Amino acid sequence: LDQLLCGNTQSMTTPEALALSNEANALFVDEDYDGALDLYTQAIAAAPQSADLLVARAAVYLKLDDFPSAIGDANKAIQLQPSNAKALLRKGIACFSMEEYATAKTAFEKGRELDPNNNQFKTWLRKCNAELEDEMVGDEPPPPAAAPQHAPATQSA
Repeated sequence: LDQLLCGNTQSMTTPEALALSNEANALFVDEDYDGALDLYTQAIAAAPQSADLLVARAAVYLKLDDFPSAIGDANKAIQLQPSNAKALLRKGIACFSMEEYATAKTAFEKGRELDPNNNQFKTWLRKCNAELEDEMVGDEPPPPAAAPQHAPATQSA
C-alpha cells in the first residue's frame, strides 16, 4: 500500500541517488533550498526514473518560488507514476501560485481521488473554488445603473 500511494524511492534509485537524496532532505529541513536543489538535481541525474526525487525537487522549487520548474518536475513525476498524489499536490500548488486556478483544481481533484484522507487536497480545493468564484464575479458585466435614490420624505431644512 505504501508503494502504491507514495512510491518506493529505493526501488527506482541507485545507492548514489539515495545518498544524495538523504543529504538533500537534510538541507531542505535546514531551509538550505539552493543546496537541496543542487543535490536533488544530482540525484535525479543518477536515477532519472524516480518520481519521488522529482516530487522532492518540485517541493524545493515551490520554496524558491520557481513555479514553472515545480510544474515541470511534477508533470514528469506524474508521467512516471500516475498514482503519485504528492506530485499532483505539488503541481496544484504551483499552478495556484501562478493563478492558474482551473488547472490547479484539476490536479487537486485527481490527488484527492488518490489520497482521500489527505486534508491538504480539501483545503486547496476550497481555495481554488473561492478564487474561481472571484474570477467569475470579476468577469460579469457591471449591473445596470440604479435609478437615483429619492430623498426621504421628511427632510430637515
